[in-house]
Order: sequence, then structure tokens, then C-alpha cells
Amino acid sequence: MRLLPVLPLLLLVSAVGAERTASLKVRIWWGHGVAQAQHYWVKPEPADDRLKIRNITGVSLEAGEVEKEGAWETSAGGSDIDGVEFELEYDSTLDKPIDNLHIIWSDLIAAADADTARRLSRDPALRVNPQKITVRMNPEGTRGFSVTVEQLLAEGALWIPSHGIYFTAGEQLRSFEEHRKTLQNGKHRRVLDEIRSEPEATYHKYTALWEDMGHPAYTNPQQRGPGHIVGLTWDSAIAKFGIDRGAGVWNDYGNPDKFQFWFDFADLTKGITPYWKGQSLKDGLPVITTVLEREGVRYEIEQFAYPLNGPPAGRRGDIPMVLFQKVRLTDLTGEPREIPVRMAHRRQFPSHVNSAIEMERQGTTALFREAGYRRALFSVEAPEGELYWSGTRDYQREQKRIDATLILMLPAKGSREFVVKLPSPPVEPEDTAKLTGLDFAAARASTLKFWSDYVARGAQFLVPEKVVNDLFRASLWHALRLPRRHGGEGEDVHIDLPYSNFAYSQTGTPWPVNQAVYVDYMLYDLRGYHGISAEELLAQFRNNQERDGHVNGYANWLVYTPSMLYSVAQNYLLSADRGAFDRLLPFSLKALDWCLAHQREAERLPARVRGLAHGPLNDGTGDGFWAFNQAYMYAGLDIFGKALERAGHLRANEARRAASEIRESIDRAFHAASVRSPLVQLRDHTWIPYVPAEAGTYRRLMDVWYPTDIDTGAVHMIRLRAVDRDGDLANWLLNDHEDNLYFRSWGAANEPVYDQQATAHLWRDDPAAVVRAFYSYMASAFSHSALEPVEHRWTHGQYFGPPSTDGAWFELFRNMLVHERDDGSLALAMAAPRAWFENGKKIELRGAPTWFGPLTMTIECRSASGTISADVETPSRSRPRALLLRLRHPEGKPMLSVTVNGQDWKDFQPEKDLVRITDPSATKYTVIARY
Repeated sequence: MRLLPVLPLLLLVSAVGAERTASLKVRIWWGHGVAQAQHYWVKPEPADDRLKIRNITGVSLEAGEVEKEGAWETSAGGSDIDGVEFELEYDSTLDKPIDNLHIIWSDLIAAADADTARRLSRDPALRVNPQKITVRMNPEGTRGFSVTVEQLLAEGALWIPSHGIYFTAGEQLRSFEEHRKTLQNGKHRRVLDEIRSEPEATYHKYTALWEDMGHPAYTNPQQRGPGHIVGLTWDSAIAKFGIDRGAGVWNDYGNPDKFQFWFDFADLTKGITPYWKGQSLKDGLPVITTVLEREGVRYEIEQFAYPLNGPPAGRRGDIPMVLFQKVRLTDLTGEPREIPVRMAHRRQFPSHVNSAIEMERQGTTALFREAGYRRALFSVEAPEGELYWSGTRDYQREQKRIDATLILMLPAKGSREFVVKLPSPPVEPEDTAKLTGLDFAAARASTLKFWSDYVARGAQFLVPEKVVNDLFRASLWHALRLPRRHGGEGEDVHIDLPYSNFAYSQTGTPWPVNQAVYVDYMLYDLRGYHGISAEELLAQFRNNQERDGHVNGYANWLVYTPSMLYSVAQNYLLSADRGAFDRLLPFSLKALDWCLAHQREAERLPARVRGLAHGPLNDGTGDGFWAFNQAYMYAGLDIFGKALERAGHLRANEARRAASEIRESIDRAFHAASVRSPLVQLRDHTWIPYVPAEAGTYRRLMDVWYPTDIDTGAVHMIRLRAVDRDGDLANWLLNDHEDNLYFRSWGAANEPVYDQQATAHLWRDDPAAVVRAFYSYMASAFSHSALEPVEHRWTHGQYFGPPSTDGAWFELFRNMLVHERDDGSLALAMAAPRAWFENGKKIELRGAPTWFGPLTMTIECRSASGTISADVETPSRSRPRALLLRLRHPEGKPMLSVTVNGQDWKDFQPEKDLVRITDPSATKYTVIARY
């Protein structure tokens, strides 16, 4: 792929010894596309000494509109267009291309459509120190943009609608009207414009785009281990089982017991794609079924994890577990025949253990033991058939392998089944009877009841779409399988909180922001499991907090400390549990002191970055004034200040004041950084200022890595409300990301956990964009077959199982149905998909935590008869300033009338599908909208 445009030959200096200086005629117009006249202050300046502006003159200026100290002050807009013209002298030597483009950026460009690839390949970040001029539009340098010489040479004309500026350059200056005709040919539209004009997004649409990571045909160049793997265990148990796409079994990374188990007919290494029919959960609960059909036989393997000693009385991690595996064979040919079922088990034994194997028959059960300590390794319960086995000299020399073959007589169109029980750790001789005595059906029923009851103890979010409800259930046990609890309950128990059971470090809390924000707040607190959240937050402080209050972790991300304040505050605001807040407060106040000390240091920085936090960003990026860090410094201090206010604490104002100062610094610094950064082009071929991810680096970081700009990038400033959600920074960031930076413009980033733009669209009240991001996120972040979360969707090392991915999804899902607004109101169903309002469908929230107390709401849709109704039980802890309820007719019809508690209601906006109830004082409201 050509990474840079071929410049017109007449602009290149090719003769040996020719002059390096060339000139270019440039004209800048302002007021284009601006409806009403406004004040302009325009000052073009060379950004380095290779450029000179010569013979600058005003064009179409009125009396009194003149240059003052290099700046042109005029009134323009409407029919009045003003401008300047000048000659730009520049170094004609072609700027060198960079030679260290990061592979993720390269793969992004390679996967893009031709027009997006062209835009990204022309990005100034792909040149070493490109020549540019800066156009300041206020004396402070916080409004304006920069443009490179190569952009002017390659494009000839650039329109920046957000500033009303039109640039044209070259021997033949193109008029604005000529240029605009090329933009109105209908070929190119911004992604967000397309989303708002097309039928609303669906899950089906995006599963057709994103490959199913759970399908055995799916491959990733950086696949780890078996690739897609579903973790099964009990709540925070140490022993966990991973199930691959062929029902093969693997121990998780943190289990001291190392094992594998697989069936020959589903061995991934032998290519099962032609035979694989699917893998699914039982209604989103951790009972997984894998189905294959080969050589006239249908194989169904159902697997789940269950405690050897039955469900413990309380939360306990040091419990022996058993993986149940029922294999059912069904004949598809109509001919009876013998079928051999081969299975293999591999286990690692300590060097002092006799690894010889014994098999003992107990009725219809074959029990395999290690000879030395006679611990049970696994059992096969087969009422029919013959079982043959052998110890096998394996390639894995440090592990012992057992091969077993069960020969079954399969009747015509009939079925046979057997059960394998795989314990972890191996079962001691005195407990062998417990293993063989476990009944598959009873254990399965108990497992489903345990997890169903766990889901039922929290808030309920039920919508008329099965896959969403299934993921709602799955996301809870995805989180509860993660911890490794070394004992039972109590403050002294040690809890490991890894990022995933199949990735990275398995001890301590390597990534506190992912656990505290994306799991404890987004999953537990938003669903009402406040005690679990508080316990884990306390464990993280104990695991990671240093003496000065700083919270450490892998790669020492700066956000670890403010993110703990953010999460502690959310726990208290959502739960009102003062006892838990008081237990967390000593640690939190130390973290607050560290953040405030960091801010005081920031006030002594140079003016362009004054007030910004300086420190590391993520695993692969060093220190800087990163937007991601600023967003968390603001949000952590602000929301913790709100929690302190709620608790009546004296330091509330101190935290809120510091947050306000940081927000002002963010606005000033990132506006100034955008002025010094080269413009970027959108899909409609207009241009916008670029907002960098680091306030001192004025370009895309295509030589670093994609997560720096995108996954942990500047859009988090909108998500965390550190910048104006409707302001220009937000507009530029969202359009740039949607048009240029998401994979194939499908609305998802490489690391789905850092879902960011969807929440920004929600704050901006853009429901169509939210719904699209919601479904694209589901289809890209989770396998379609088993709803397993992933880290890294493309190119980068791919790991499965991080529940923080679930947390990002659930916070969005929750906020689509209920969220708190900055003005003190409570917003309901603001971005529910229109399809959920089809006739006969229902949306239910029961006990949903909010800052005002738990909320219950039911929306019933009778759109065929022209009504949609909502019953809302208002929170009782405190009253919101208003209730905002959106009822979106499935066909987009506007509301004709509204009643509230039987009374005609005038406070509604048909064009926004919105009903407002100001100062709600009743305990229940029934709202009926007629269409």
C-alpha cells in the first residue's frame, strides 16, 4: 500500500543542485458555511524556520478590517466572506517518511476501505517533522489549527466547517463553490451522518460483520494457547477449568494443578471446522454445550463446574472442584454400529510423586488414580460399552498422559451417553466416594440454581432480546469466576484479582483500574452487589497502595490512584452504605492526598501544560500529559468530592475545587494542542482540527501503538465528562474516531474493554449512535457462540476472559436504560433500541441502583394500538430534580399526547420522544404516550 500521495511533478525539484526553496500561492477564506456574521481573529504563522509567509494581503475586506500585528480582525459570515492571500516559501525537499510505523496501525490501514486507507496514509504523522503553518484564531492560541505543506500540495483545497475556514493553494486557486460541489456528489458521508439516516442498528447486522471468535474457523495472528476459551468454576474458587472450541479442557493460568483433557473427535489440532455445529451457554449461565457432527454421528458435550463437597455455606475459594462432562452420541445414518470414543488426559505431577497410573472399576465407573498417593485423576461413568486405556509416552515430557477408548454400540437413530468427572485438584483417597457419588443431573440442577439465584439477588435488567438477557446473566459469573480467594470470608482473607484467568499475572491486582472501575463499579455496584465491590476495593488498597497514598500496579499507570477514588465514590453513591465507605475512607483519603499533591506540582509546569497530570499512560507508553490520565484525575476527584458531600465530610469542597481546576486546565491545554496539530480529514472529505492523546505531542502516535491514541485515548475525556460533551473537542474527537480510527469504521476499537465513544454519544443524546455502538460492541467484544469476552480484537495478542470487557458493556447497557445526569435529573430509556418498543414487548428494571436509590420501571409496548406505557417507581432515598423518560416508537412516529397518572401532560417533546416530570414527588408514575 502506498503510504503517501504522489505529489504533482511540477511541484517537485528533481534536478541535481536545484534550489531547495519553493513557493506556493495560498488563500485563506473565513465565513464560509457560517449562517450569521461573527467576529474573526485570524493569524497565520510558520511553525518552524523552514517556512516563510511573504506578501500577505487582505481579500474582500470591508472598511476598517485590517491587519494588526500579523492578525486579521474582521466580521464574516452569512453573505460576507473575508480572507487573506500570501506566498508560502517552503523547503522543497520531500519530508522523510517514518520507518517505525507500529504494526497495529499498519493492519488498521490494510483492513480499511480505499478512501479511509488514503486518508490515513496521508496523515502527517507518517512523515518525520513535517513542515506546517499554524492558523491561530484567538490571541491565547486556544482556537485554530495547523496544516502541513504536503497537505496543501496534495489536496489543493481544504474546508474546515467547524471554523468556517476554507484553504486553497496552488497555481490555480479553486473557488469554494467549485470545491463544495466535489463534496456534494453523494459518494462520501461521515459515519455519524450515515448512522442517523439508516435503519437502526441490530445485533444481527454486526454479527454478520464481526467474525465469531468462538467458531473454530476463526484465527488471530497473535492467538494465545487454544484461542477462544470459556472459564468455568465456582464463585472465586482457586481451581478453574477452561473449555476450548472443541470442548477440550485446560487448567487456568493460576491453578497449581496443571492438566488437559480432550476428545479425539473434537481435537482442535485435527481440524474440526467442517464438523462443528456450535457452542452455547444454558440461557447465559455457565453450563456449556458443544455440538459436532461427523461420519454420521452427532456429538453433544455438556460441561459445567461443581464443588466436590457441594456448594459451600459462604464465599470460599479453597474448595476442590469437579468438571462434569456428559457426552451424548446420536446416530444420524439409520444403521446400528460400534463407535469408538477416544479421550486423552494429561497431568503434571510433582517430581517426588510416582506418576504410574492405576484404573479401578466400581460398577459402571472406571476410576483413574495415580499409583503413589492413590489420588483420583478422573472417572468415566459408562453404563454401556467397553473401556480400554493405556499410559502414553507424550511429547509433554513433564506431564503424564492417559489415553482411554470407550467403544459404544450405537443403535439406529438412537443415542448413548457417558459422563466424565475431572476433579481439580486430584481427589484424596478418603474422598473418592464423594467423587463417584456425585450425580450429574443433581449437580447440573444445583449449578443452574446457584447461578440463577446469584443473578436474582441483584438488580434485574430484562429486555425483549434474548442475546442481551443472556449476556446480562453471563457477565455476572464472568466476574465472579475471576478472583482467587485464599480462604473464606473476612477482612483478613487474601484475594488475587488478575485481569483474566487466562492472561498475564495471576497474583495480587496487576491492573487496579480495570478491576476497580470496570468490574467493581460497572458490574457489581451498578447491579447492586455492593458488598462484593467494597470487599474487592479494600483488597486492592491493601494489595497495591503505597505509604504516600499512590496506588501501584503493572506498568504503574497514573490512573490507578484516581480510579480508586472514582470507584469508592460510586460504591457509596449507589449503595448509601456508610459503614463500607468508612472502612474505605482512610485509604481513599491517602489517595486523595496523593492526587492533590500531584496537582500542586502540576501548577508549577509551563503555561501550555500547567495544571495537567504528568505520568505513565499504559503498558507500552511512557510519561506524558495524557488525556486519559487527565480524565481520571478530574473524574476521580469530582465524584469522590460528591461522595464526601453526601457523607458530610469536610474535605468535599477541596476535592471538587481541585477537579474544577483540572477541568479548566484540560480545556485550555487540549484546545491549544489541537491548534498546533495538523488537520485531519473525515469521510465526507471535510477537515477538522486534530485533538491529540498527549497534550505535548501534536500528531497521531502512529509510531507508538494504537492503544495510546485510541483505547486509552482522548475520547475518555468525554466519557468521564472532563470536557464539554457538546463542545468542539468532543465533536472533533468523535468524528475522527468514527470515520478514521475504528476497525473498518464499524465503531469498535482494538481493546473492547475501553469502550468509550458509546458513552460519549449517550451524554450527547444521540440514541442512534449509541445503539449502533452497543451492538457493534457486543458482536466484536464477545464470541457469538458462547458470549466469552476478549482483550484485543485484531493484531495484538488475543486473550479471553477479562470481565472488565463485560463491565464496559454493562455500564453502557445500564445507562441506555437509566442514568444520572449532571443537572440532577434521572434519565430513563434514553437510548433503548426502537425494536424493543415493538408491539407486545416489555422492558423491565427491578431494583436498579441509582444515586437516588433503587429504581423499578416497566415499559409495555402496544404500538399496534397506538400506545406505549411506562410504570416508574421513583427512588426513595432522595428525589431527582426531574425524571426524563424516552419512549421511542418502533416506526419513529411522534407522540401525539401524553398522560401522567391519568392527567393530561403538556411537558413532552414529540421530536425527541421525550417526557419530562419536573420535581417528582409521587412514589409512582404511570406515563402513557399515544401515537
